[in-house]
Amino acid sequence: MARLSHFAPVLLALPLLLAGCDQISGLFGKKSENPAAAMMGRVTRVTTVEMKPHRVDIERELTGRTVSYRWAEVRPEVNGILRERCFTEGTYVKAGDVLYRIEPDVYRAALDNARANLASAEANLSVTKLREKRIASMYKSKSVSQQDYDDIKAALQQANAAVKAAKAAVRTAEINLERTEVKAPISGFITKSNFTVGNLLSVSQMQALATIHQTDPIYVELSQSSDDLYSLQKQLGKHGKVKDSDPSRIKATLTMHDGSFYPAVGHLNFTGVDVNQSTNTILLRAEFPNPDRQLLPGLFVRTKVILGEDPNGILAPQKAVLRDARGSTYVYLIDKAGKAERRFIKVSHAIGNDWYVTDGLKLGEKIILNGVNNVRAGAPVQEISHEEAKKAFEGK
Repeated sequence: MARLSHFAPVLLALPLLLAGCDQISGLFGKKSENPAAAMMGRVTRVTTVEMKPHRVDIERELTGRTVSYRWAEVRPEVNGILRERCFTEGTYVKAGDVLYRIEPDVYRAALDNARANLASAEANLSVTKLREKRIASMYKSKSVSQQDYDDIKAALQQANAAVKAAKAAVRTAEINLERTEVKAPISGFITKSNFTVGNLLSVSQMQALATIHQTDPIYVELSQSSDDLYSLQKQLGKHGKVKDSDPSRIKATLTMHDGSFYPAVGHLNFTGVDVNQSTNTILLRAEFPNPDRQLLPGLFVRTKVILGEDPNGILAPQKAVLRDARGSTYVYLIDKAGKAERRFIKVSHAIGNDWYVTDGLKLGEKIILNGVNNVRAGAPVQEISHEEAKKAFEGK
């Protein structure tokens, strides 16, 4: 209690001091206002930009991998010992080139046997034809019975059938002998050989002898989200604002894994007809010329596909587009009362220093450009020209 008594005069004088401060501040104007209220009352000078129509390509950047235009596994069609490899691994081979030779002795012997059987059948046919002529003559003179005549006719038919079967056996043996030379089914670059001379080859073996890849042109297989494709189709629909491009001229460009651009332009040539249920994506395929073999099968690439165009596209300068804490994009406009209006928009991709706006803005509307970081929704703003803003900046 003794200590509090020392501060009693000061506590008694505090109201008088506060009152005096209010009187002094009244001499210089009104009492200090709330900072937020002061900010709302201050007019911010800004410049605006009008939304004008631009022709904008509707594009998507998708990831994918390169795939051979055509590829074929080289496989044996007969069993036998591999006697010779006739190509250099990794080189270009033409369709019909001999790649491997399988030991042919067994198949050559089978062909000789088939030819011998054919000769025997043809000889038997000749004899049967002569017998048939004699018996037919005797049958007319009633020297033989009907049964004898029917038997010789049946024998003649059997002899003809035997000759045909022998010819088929000869052709089969010829085919098997030809297949001892394993030929290239397509033209392209061949991989390393999986078998060496002396290996036993089998028609039913699991592993191919080698693989041939045709890489000019080359395919790029892409995956696109089915949800994104549905949204894009709405844009490209007859009642949408986007003008659909000719499907035969849907162009595509490639970006390599190191960020460099592939010099040749390709085009989209296939769109999947079903959705992958595990990934919810649709397969797209683009085709690119590849004369110098710069693209090899299996490369990871990024592909930009131009799927259409918007003749009245809206481009908003990137500096005028802001994001909130949730990542939503918005811009500021000036309402009829001269106050800043926040408008949420949707953007697709960047074009130079602008964002392509797909929803939220209309042609002819003006958005705040310079000074946008100093305005708040509902705060008063004053539009000035770009020349006035430039002079004000230079004056500082």
